[in-house]
Amino acid sequence: MKKILFASTALVAVGLMGADAAQAADPIKLSVGGFSRWWVVGAEQSSSYSDALNAIAGGRGAAGRTNTAGIKGDNEIHFQGSTALDNGLKVGVFVSLEAGGHTDQTTDLIDSSYAWVEGGFGKVFVGTLKNGAALLHVSAPDAAGNFSEGGMATGNYTITKPGAVMGMNQRAGYSSSTNTTAIITDNKAEKITYVTPVFAGLTLGATYVPTAVSEDNRAQGTARAQAYGVGAGYTRTIGPVGLKLSAGAVQTQLSAGETFTQYSGGTQLSYAGFTLGGSYQLARDAIAKSGNVANGVGGFNGITNGTNGVVNLTTNNPLGNTKFDFGGQAYDVGLQYATGPYAISFAYFHSETKGAKADTSALYRDHGDDTIDFYQASGKYSLSAGIDLLASVGYAAYESGLYDRTPAGATKDALKNDGYYGMTGLSLKF
Repeated sequence: MKKILFASTALVAVGLMGADAAQAADPIKLSVGGFSRWWVVGAEQSSSYSDALNAIAGGRGAAGRTNTAGIKGDNEIHFQGSTALDNGLKVGVFVSLEAGGHTDQTTDLIDSSYAWVEGGFGKVFVGTLKNGAALLHVSAPDAAGNFSEGGMATGNYTITKPGAVMGMNQRAGYSSSTNTTAIITDNKAEKITYVTPVFAGLTLGATYVPTAVSEDNRAQGTARAQAYGVGAGYTRTIGPVGLKLSAGAVQTQLSAGETFTQYSGGTQLSYAGFTLGGSYQLARDAIAKSGNVANGVGGFNGITNGTNGVVNLTTNNPLGNTKFDFGGQAYDVGLQYATGPYAISFAYFHSETKGAKADTSALYRDHGDDTIDFYQASGKYSLSAGIDLLASVGYAAYESGLYDRTPAGATKDALKNDGYYGMTGLSLKF
């Protein structure tokens, strides 16, 4: 005991001495940056799906309309700064403010906020940001930066996703499913992340998330969903060929005693202006049997049970009871060509998840998976540094695994939607 006490006292003393010696040469000064991206969108959606919504809503009210045009945006203002300490360490802060354009129906305008410390050991982040696996993830390229995570169509903002269709990353702490192979089930919940220095092109990352369903919430709360994640990224140039690789895994341990594990991998090869890339995510061992299961504000089809970050599965299950299975898989693949100020690309995304289950119903017991598909071509023309003209056209399809088992009628038609879309936009970085 005395040895332990002595060692603890010594460590505290060393820490205090280090804190006294580690003075910043200059105070942190914040700089302002960010981006503004706006799209003019046109879409043609399934008439059967629209008619089904009208029938269910009891007339052509707001709930029964599917828009064919819209203005969509993604805008952020970034505040960041750093300073160097006398002992060689660097410390900094980053805050991003959502500046309008689209909403996830929350009142939290801060998209990400964290502090960091960097030295020869690597970099440590504390705050709301992506986990280590997502930070290092590589996926299919898109010339307009409008695919996978961050895309307008793949973000379900152009073709309406039926409420009964489950996508990837819907398990914990996210307002809705997201069509990406990156592991972002913890969204940007408070966490600590460590990233190693780059060694021979290799970077490693590790993350601990005390509560994956909590973001910007200092209260301890009762909905615990601890998460652990690791990731690796590798970048190398071999003559004229560029290579990027990534791999990651995140496990979420939920309050109901359930465990949800996700694995991801990605690669990109580039040569003479061409970039070919793809990625994959596998999610498994996630069957939710109770109402106290974290699924993000908004829930499976937009109804919560009044507890932030916790969804009443009994209420939201289209079958009226039993459980959800959040396991599934997704992949994307894309090819891009860039030369001078021009870039064009084509990409494809597919996901399949287990979705709603009903062991007590013979009709729905062994139904198929919920599926989501995107085909998209994109282009970019750079007018000047940080100023780009963008365009994307594509096709999206959503289908619930319950569709083939549901009798004909409005309920069946509301389980499936597809359509074509086109958009042109302006991107500004500052």
